[in-house]
Amino acid sequence: MRLSDTRQLTYKVVVGKVPSLNAFYASKHWTVRAKAKTKHCQEVMLQLAAYDLQQITDVQILCKVNYRYDIDNAIMAVKFALDAFKTWGGVKDDSRTYVQSLKMVHDKSIPKDTAEITFTGLVVTE
Repeated sequence: MRLSDTRQLTYKVVVGKVPSLNAFYASKHWTVRAKAKTKHCQEVMLQLAAYDLQQITDVQILCKVNYRYDIDNAIMAVKFALDAFKTWGGVKDDSRTYVQSLKMVHDKSIPKDTAEITFTGLVVTE
């Protein structure tokens, strides 16, 4: 059984402009959605490769966005980043058992059409 210790670890990635939630699901063929997901997940995976992999639990996600659309439409940035983070091995699963919270904020101090996503959690040990 894996237990978490009290050490906190943070991973940070930047996601370029993603389709808004409305655009992603509005009359798009599934192949267009799959292509967008693949593109953004690959970008995140490249950034995660710079970290030494240590799995975390009790994950808190902070997403700072500077997109032109409404904040609720920026959720695809988190979806793509979390899917890549899970595939990379940073978290066992993206269920509520492992991911505890998500906070999204507008931040005009980051470059336009980007999102900064930070995953913070407790290190998992054997």
